[in-house]
Amino acid sequence: MRFQRLGLPALLLLSSIPVAQALTLEEYLTEVRERNGNFKGLNISVKAKESRKDEATLFFKPSFFLTGEYSDDQRPTLAPAFQGQQTMRHTLRGGLSQNFRTGTKAAISYNYYQTKINGTEGGLVRTPKFFDVAPTLEVTQSLWRNFLGKEFEANEAVQLAQVEAQRLNDQFTYKQLSMQAENAYWRLYFAQTTLRVQEESLARARKLRDWNKGRFSSNLIDESDLIQSEANLQNREIEYQDTLSDINAAQKEFNSLRQSEGEVNLEGTKGKSSSYILDATLPTKMKMREDVRAALANTKAAQANSALGVERNRPTLELYGQYSINGRDKFYSEATDQAFGATRPYSIVGVRFSAPLDFGAQSEYRKAYAQESKAAELTYQRRLYEVDRNYEILSQRFEDFKKRLKLAIKFVEVQDKKYKTEQRRYQQGRTTTFQVVQFEQDLANTELIRLRYERDLILVYNELKLFSGEEYE
Repeated sequence: MRFQRLGLPALLLLSSIPVAQALTLEEYLTEVRERNGNFKGLNISVKAKESRKDEATLFFKPSFFLTGEYSDDQRPTLAPAFQGQQTMRHTLRGGLSQNFRTGTKAAISYNYYQTKINGTEGGLVRTPKFFDVAPTLEVTQSLWRNFLGKEFEANEAVQLAQVEAQRLNDQFTYKQLSMQAENAYWRLYFAQTTLRVQEESLARARKLRDWNKGRFSSNLIDESDLIQSEANLQNREIEYQDTLSDINAAQKEFNSLRQSEGEVNLEGTKGKSSSYILDATLPTKMKMREDVRAALANTKAAQANSALGVERNRPTLELYGQYSINGRDKFYSEATDQAFGATRPYSIVGVRFSAPLDFGAQSEYRKAYAQESKAAELTYQRRLYEVDRNYEILSQRFEDFKKRLKLAIKFVEVQDKKYKTEQRRYQQGRTTTFQVVQFEQDLANTELIRLRYERDLILVYNELKLFSGEEYE
């Protein structure tokens, strides 16, 4: 769509600068995406969530741990001659730990201790300063809560689903903002185009009034004819001023979205005629729109959270074991050789059990989790139905508006021909001023109806693009 070149009066009304900026739709959308903070923020957010979509899997990846500690124990002892009066210890413990999907926790570590005992008597303690070295393997296996890693997997599923839902919601919000920006462009475009139509109507009304004024001065017509043409002119001027107000409001929204100032003359879609929308095909509907997929992800998150809540409230029963090889000597190297010689092993095998005692509360919590999961499923199903139904309605409206626009284009041609014919008859004295004014109003109204159908068709088309699998254009 392109504006026709406007005359000097229109340019003075449409622009407060010598030459108004001319923008195509494509140029405007580029400005909005580059300047608008919401667009830039959403774009960054989507990319960030895409990068961390597998963040929850870190729970099953190896982790490095390191602990350093210094202790100074000067508490009284039962046998100061042997135990001394002060024990100082440096501790360093480092290693790798990992959670497994079987519900197993494992850690392998290297443990270093340096101990110094002060205050012993008579050489009863041969080595008051010594080193301990103890490479250690620790394994814990869940037998009830988190059996076979159910709690681990539920926790992972919750985090994955939440990030996915946020990412999809951001994507859909981005498409909605793009639609809002495009609609703002067309709102201003059609307001300006309406003004052009009204300028032509205003020019015709003024010409008719001036012509009647001259004929009335020559006593060729009655005063009623002059009054009719004057009333018609004033009506057109009121409509013109209303449209100027619409342009002012549309211009503010337009500039707010692109975060810029200045008045513009819009050129529509570059390289396409005003009938391009009639050739547009119905956008192909994607299998599941982003907001529906986000609702599905929220359902999965609720289901996983329900499973996680149930697991958290189960009794804990764990089988654990520890095995270490140890060395102790006044020299660190000797202690290390002893440890890796595996001559002084140390092992532990045990069972841990704990259980919450408020059984009534646990039962209520399980019910609440199940209800949350059901609520999320119902929300998803309703959203899925609404989106499918909305697509059907919009598709039908798109076809209806397209038919109406085609009829309106033909109707404008007929009304234009009718008005020009009646105008010639009036100049020949074969009809009345009222009839000419009426036909002129019919032509102007028909042109405005055509513009409204064209605008509505484009707005419906833009909304239908929200259902397409491609990025909003």
